[in-house]
Amino acid sequence: MRTIPFMPRQMRPSRVLLLAALLTTLTLIAAPIGPVSGAAAVSPKDNAMLAVIGNDGNVLVYDADGKNPISVTRDAVPAVRVYQWPTWSGDGRLAFFGASSDPADLFSLRVFIAESIQRDQPVTIRTAYTSPVDTFTYAAWSPAACAPGEDCRQLALLFTPPDPNGFGLRLIDDRAGQFSDKVIGQASPFFFDFAPDGRHMAWHQGGAQVGVYDVRRGGDPLLLADAPGKFQVPMWSPTSDNRLLIGVESPKNADLTDLVAAAAGDPAERKVLAAGLDSPLTFAWSPDGRYVAYVAGFDRVMVVDGKTAHAVRNGTSSDVVAFFWAPQSDRIAYLVVNRDTGGNQARLRSNGHTPVDQAIGGLTWHILDLASGTDSSLVSFNPSPDMIYLLNFFDQFARSHQVWSPDGHYLAYSVMDVLGKTSVQLIDTRQPDQPPIRVGGGTLAVWGGTP
Repeated sequence: MRTIPFMPRQMRPSRVLLLAALLTTLTLIAAPIGPVSGAAAVSPKDNAMLAVIGNDGNVLVYDADGKNPISVTRDAVPAVRVYQWPTWSGDGRLAFFGASSDPADLFSLRVFIAESIQRDQPVTIRTAYTSPVDTFTYAAWSPAACAPGEDCRQLALLFTPPDPNGFGLRLIDDRAGQFSDKVIGQASPFFFDFAPDGRHMAWHQGGAQVGVYDVRRGGDPLLLADAPGKFQVPMWSPTSDNRLLIGVESPKNADLTDLVAAAAGDPAERKVLAAGLDSPLTFAWSPDGRYVAYVAGFDRVMVVDGKTAHAVRNGTSSDVVAFFWAPQSDRIAYLVVNRDTGGNQARLRSNGHTPVDQAIGGLTWHILDLASGTDSSLVSFNPSPDMIYLLNFFDQFARSHQVWSPDGHYLAYSVMDVLGKTSVQLIDTRQPDQPPIRVGGGTLAVWGGTP
């Protein structure tokens, strides 16, 4: 019998070595999942929903207050049939991905899409694509409809084929539940980002070229003249189709990288936001397109103005492995590796009931407030295996998998306790002195909804 394939990882060696050296060795122990009872009340906006991969491999969706899980799937069997990586679209569709070693229904990759999920209504799930040989790597929805007024969205699926030619990028059209797909690119590694109108994509292929792909016309991408620096993911400004954030090789030292905001339609129009940066370099526009945050060489979070390059704020802690903008562009949540975890304990609220002890783990959440400059340390934890995978590629996942609730109130993340069991927890960022809220058992949580 075939086994469930592991997800391939196109990670940078430097990032892997840092996490491997500083995080506790993790062993996944599956635990059954059940309905949440007595969950502590939370209050994101009504359109917010939290998709969770349970410890049994099924997909659940919690409503806006972290209660009342909806079972999207019920047929997962650990190590036989599993689901992974729920991915919300801007219009409420939920894609997730499965693999099965059951001889009666054998596949290495299947794409499932639920058009809408609403309480007290049956969940309709359709199969968008199936492969007996490919494996899942990453996926992201286009931020816009295929064309104005159409009930159509496009899902970009990065997959690993069985041949040695690198990762493939497949574009899946979802036209009101009718699906078509085509492979549009192949490279290793392969990182991408959609333009705000969904008509173009920025590609970083093979670590050697950055280009702009025309989604409607197809063909080869239009390559930028710059030699790419040591970075992973290009990023379009969320408010302008023309400004593209990239890392380019520093003209003074090929081992360093300049952070550049370039006009994709005019290669001569560009602004160097920061020069001579150590690798690895990660960066992201604020959701309102005003600011750019970046981390160079796992140092501190730095924030600059996206037009003038003037310094705005800096974080106070180094050893940063990931950061995430709040939807309102007013704060940044970032994670720091704890080099000395000691023997301390954290107090957790278990579904709003009696707090329980958990050993403090290898990462600590921090919140940088742009207005006040306050940099606050929150809770420490050991991440689940899925959370580690997300953090290794956070600059890609941050575009598609939200850890912030739409109203900027809560952070969702998945942890592993000292017994090896995983669970999903929420931090109330407006009451940082309160213990985390345990939502339920699970390996990954992703917010859906709009601010």
